[in-house]
Amino acid sequence: MVTGIRRPLLVTLLLSAAAAPWADQAAVVFDSSKATPVESVPLQPTRFTLRERLSIGSIQTFHWNGGKGATPGSIALQSRDKRLFGPWKAGGLTDAQGVENAYWEVKPDLLLAPGSYTILDSDPVTWSRNPERGNIGIARVLAQQETAVVESETPTSAAITVLTPEQQQQRADELFEQIRQADNFDYAQIESLYLELLRDCPDSEQAEESYFRLSNLYRLGMDPPELGKLRDLLEAYLARYPASDLAAEMRERLRRVYEETGQWSAALEIYEHLIPDLTSENPYYLVILLDYARVLEGSGARERALAVYQQVAQSAVDDTLGSYDMSELWLRAAQERIAIIDLLQQERWPELVVAYRKQFDNMGFAEMPQIQELLEYAQVLEQSGDRAEAIKRYRQVLRTDQRYQTRQAQQASVRLEKLVGSAVFE
Repeated sequence: MVTGIRRPLLVTLLLSAAAAPWADQAAVVFDSSKATPVESVPLQPTRFTLRERLSIGSIQTFHWNGGKGATPGSIALQSRDKRLFGPWKAGGLTDAQGVENAYWEVKPDLLLAPGSYTILDSDPVTWSRNPERGNIGIARVLAQQETAVVESETPTSAAITVLTPEQQQQRADELFEQIRQADNFDYAQIESLYLELLRDCPDSEQAEESYFRLSNLYRLGMDPPELGKLRDLLEAYLARYPASDLAAEMRERLRRVYEETGQWSAALEIYEHLIPDLTSENPYYLVILLDYARVLEGSGARERALAVYQQVAQSAVDDTLGSYDMSELWLRAAQERIAIIDLLQQERWPELVVAYRKQFDNMGFAEMPQIQELLEYAQVLEQSGDRAEAIKRYRQVLRTDQRYQTRQAQQASVRLEKLVGSAVFE
């Protein structure tokens, strides 16, 4: 179970003594540490930008892991065009509090061109993040002006060569032909071919289409959907093609992924651009508002969510909003949440237990409860005195979370530690 620590932790990444000679000439080009409590599993890509050609001498990542550290794995870098550098085997460092392997460090001696790079850690489950720094992974990168340092000679990096535009196009044509001839259900091979194209042929005619096709594979072909891979792919696409004709569709897909994985802050960023231009002329008007309200609830902004639910309830009585919206259905959904929020505000636990039990019993076979509703149900059961059933529901929250470390899963983890430790099963 991954939870945040309950006391301030000074996260200061320090170079080891072995790195001192190199550090004399180095400068910090990226540092996401901050003297605040940390949690595990970064929720956003950990990126840094180089403004000039620099030699990367040291990359450190922080693995607090509940004060246990983590066995060092590997660290790699990935450019915006999906080109991979590394991975390099990491060494472990002890932190100031004596936690062994709290820091992982690699010294790639890698010469990089100006641009943005994403840090990839082989164990994101124990990699620490800082909510006050945007939930990115905690890392530190040292670099210096290019001197005698040469490109990394690791086998992985040495095998990667930058193709000319003509070579990229020729290779992309070959890869697309291989994809066409592949077994339609050999998803692993198809995925590998698309990723190779995006890595080696980023400027080819097929590159943008490959993002779209691969997103379809992750979303519709895989069972269950590869939401983590889909998120990374869509973020990379929008960074590379922000003004593309497909950008709106891909941004919509990314919004859905953020919602399905409980990355509420990231979803809200998209809504902040979407909602101001949303009008009742949009056939999805009420659906988008309902989704927006659920994201607000998920992020803890219940009062703002209530106002949006009330807006939906008011708008849904107007049957001119478009046939898709099925206004009666959306009206009922908004009214149900308004009623639940009212009961929560009044702390009427027995009535809430009845309401949630009825809601969950009436769900269809294929329906999945929202993680926020699951957490509320568990909290209501606990408040009403049904601790055993509350424990079951808290565990259901963690299963629904699928290790994305949502706000709801973190709250459920805290309650489970409290309840299970109280001999409830004895």
